[in-house]
Amino acid sequence: MKSRVAAVILSILLLAAGTGIWTANEAKAAASLSVVVNGQALQLTDSSTYRNGANVLVPLREVAEALKYKIIYEGSTGTVKLSRVNEVIEFKLSSRDILLADKQKVSYEGSIETRQGRLYVPLSFLTSIGLIAGYNPADNRTEIYSPEVTAGAVTTLLATGQYEELQKRYIGGSSQALALPVIRQNWEQVAGVAGNYLGVKSAVSEWKEGTFIIKSTLTFSASEAVLTLIVDSTGKLTGLKLAQATAEKAVAGQQ
Repeated sequence: MKSRVAAVILSILLLAAGTGIWTANEAKAAASLSVVVNGQALQLTDSSTYRNGANVLVPLREVAEALKYKIIYEGSTGTVKLSRVNEVIEFKLSSRDILLADKQKVSYEGSIETRQGRLYVPLSFLTSIGLIAGYNPADNRTEIYSPEVTAGAVTTLLATGQYEELQKRYIGGSSQALALPVIRQNWEQVAGVAGNYLGVKSAVSEWKEGTFIIKSTLTFSASEAVLTLIVDSTGKLTGLKLAQATAEKAVAGQQ
């Protein structure tokens, strides 16, 4: 599944009141879970993130506001639409299928739930529409990113020589394939031919076998290059491939 995801304007969605009352344990667990969207912590007031078994569910309204989607709910059909300029994503509350903007149909695992009049979606719903969404049990935090935001942040760190910050924020200590000296050398090799880095031209994402593959086109003063990032379910990089736009030659860690 590939989907272009960009920042758009969102509105609040209120659905019919759900059933069930939170227990004390559920409330305690919800309060301890935090959510970060595109690097910014969500301020959850009258709704919280919670776990239902192995699934982590987040309030759609707050996440939608942070990602700037406009949400429309059609009560007569039970259809929810996430819209922006020239793009509409649709899904029914009674189905696990999602109709993307390019009319491709995808599905997600788990279930959408309503609690105290609010709609909660599992992280698999977010990954199905092209977002990077993962739960890190080490700090009990859920992180959600647009693919172009991740590509832009990683590329900026590369272009400004902040390799230690790249290691801290995106690689961590789990990946043995991404060595900073190799990443530095490979970036400098490509930039030496392509010129000064100007920005991310475009980015698309694909969810495949439990990982995200983000392929972005980078604009330089003399030419373009393609940066491919492999991201695991916690938002950490496990692979990085950089190539001239005219030659698919891997110059950094590969999957």
